[in-house]
Amino acid sequence: MNTQEIASHLLQNSCRMFKGRTCHPEPEAIREIVLLTRSSLLPNYFEVEADRRLADKIERLRSVLAEQIHRASYQSCLGSGGTEETRKSAWAKADAFIEHLPTLQDFVYEDVVETLHGDPAASGHDEVILTYPGILALLIYRAANLLHRFGVPLLPRMMTEYGHRTTGVDLHPGATIGRGIMIDHATGIVVGETAVVGNHVKIYQGVTLGALYFPKDEGGELVRHIKRHPTVEDYVVLYANSTVLGGDTVIGHHSVIGSNAWVTQSVMPYSKVVYETESVVRPRNVKS
Repeated sequence: MNTQEIASHLLQNSCRMFKGRTCHPEPEAIREIVLLTRSSLLPNYFEVEADRRLADKIERLRSVLAEQIHRASYQSCLGSGGTEETRKSAWAKADAFIEHLPTLQDFVYEDVVETLHGDPAASGHDEVILTYPGILALLIYRAANLLHRFGVPLLPRMMTEYGHRTTGVDLHPGATIGRGIMIDHATGIVVGETAVVGNHVKIYQGVTLGALYFPKDEGGELVRHIKRHPTVEDYVVLYANSTVLGGDTVIGHHSVIGSNAWVTQSVMPYSKVVYETESVVRPRNVKS
C-alpha cells in the first residue's frame, strides 16, 4: 500500500475500532479557551489594558467556545459539518457561558481571598494569582463545570485535563466544589466525578477524593452515573496525601483529616483523623 492507502486505512479502522469521529474539540482551541477565560476574569493581570480590548477578547472567547461546543456535540464519525440545530445550540450555550462570566469572577475572587488568608507564605493577591497553580486549576474547573452543567459533552473534560497537565491538579468537571476553596501546593490532588466539596475547604498536595469500589451490573459492565466519591462538608481541612474514599463517606464540617490518613467511613463534624505510626530515631554511623 502507498501512503495515501495507509492513511485511508488507518482513519477508517480507527473509526471502526473506537467508534470515534473526525469532528471533535481541538486541543489548541482548548488552550485558547482557558487563556481567554483567564484574561476575561482577571483582565488587570493578563494582557488586557482597556474595556474595548477586553470586549474583543470576550467576543473571541464566545466564538471559539461556540465552535468547540459544536464540535463536541456533533457525534457522527465522518461527518462533514454538522447540523444547523447543533450549531444553534452551541451558540446559545456559548452565550450563556459569557453571561455567567461575572459569577465565575466572583468565585475566583473568593478562592484567591481564601488562599491568601489561609497560607502565611502568600504575600498578597498578586502572588496568589500569578504563581499559585491551585488558583488556575480552580478557575479552569469552574469554567468546565459550568459547561458540564449546560450538558456539553467531552469539552469540559478536555479543559480540566489541560488544567491537570498544567497544574498537577485533577479536578473532574462533574464534581461539585463550593466557594472559597484553598488548594495549597497542588501537586497530585485528585477530586473524582461525583465528589461533593463544601465551602471554605482547604486541600493540600496529594489529597485524593476517590471511589472505594466500582460496582458492576449483571452483565459485568461498570455501573456509571452513581455516587462513587465522598462528600466533604464546609470548613474541612484535608492535609497532604490524605485519602478519602467512597460515595457514602461524609466528612463532617469543621473536621481535620491529617496527613497520610486513609478514610473509608463517615466522620462526624469537628472530628480530627490522624495517621499514627511509630517513628524510630537511631544514631548515625558516621565515620571519622
